[in-house]
Amino acid sequence: MPSRVYKTVAVGLEEYADFAADHFLMAGYRVRVEHEELGFPYTPTFLLKRHPTTLLLEVNNRIQMDRVNDWVKYAKSCGTDTRVAVCVPHTIAVTAEETAKLRDQRVGLFFSSKEAVVEQLAPADLALNVQLPARASLPQKLRELLGSAYDQFDRTQWREGFEDACNTLETESRNYLKKWSKTGRIKVLRKGVPITLSSKQINKMTMGQLVGAFGSIQAQNHADSQIHKALSTLNKDRIGVVHHKKKVWTEKRLRTNVGQHMWKIVAALKLLI
Repeated sequence: MPSRVYKTVAVGLEEYADFAADHFLMAGYRVRVEHEELGFPYTPTFLLKRHPTTLLLEVNNRIQMDRVNDWVKYAKSCGTDTRVAVCVPHTIAVTAEETAKLRDQRVGLFFSSKEAVVEQLAPADLALNVQLPARASLPQKLRELLGSAYDQFDRTQWREGFEDACNTLETESRNYLKKWSKTGRIKVLRKGVPITLSSKQINKMTMGQLVGAFGSIQAQNHADSQIHKALSTLNKDRIGVVHHKKKVWTEKRLRTNVGQHMWKIVAALKLLI
């Protein structure tokens, strides 16, 4: 017997809805059954929330693309991380065409059973509109360096992707400083005196300290200056995503900036390598 009372779930699907609800509860979501809000195109089976994500989940015995399309349009109009997914019993055969349509819309697909709820397609943050530089347009070295970050964005884990890209930028910035410090080209001013940083000093630098180091390079060239600007621009959101991930201001600011940040990271890495 189902443990919840449903008004919109078809007879025979209640237990599959319960399996799905229990799965998301275990995953840390707050689960609201058939919650209605002004502006919703329909009543979703579940409104699922786990900061900063809202997931609108419909449990059905078939894929209803007209409803999916409306939910996608609604989610894209939101200003916060809003995702859409459908869940069907494991006995339902979803066609390749239906799967392709859901993938194109970046809608999640789950199969529900007593044994497990299996994710076939990960739901994306539909309210975020970020287009990264095409992988094919990048030099091979950059494809290697940013491959993991791009994979995270492809999986809709854009916050983790941004953090990964920042880590790459920090590493390459340290390598750049060490290389040119060893040759003697780069000296930084400390209390008005030019000094050569050691590799040990550079290896310990945070992004904020790298900002200071690049900003104090004596006789900066164009690349030094542009790398300094990129690090300066990124540092506040880099700190936010690492140390203040759960704060509302971090999420709001990062959602606004992350697209431009990624383009700046790509441009800076081109100079660094």
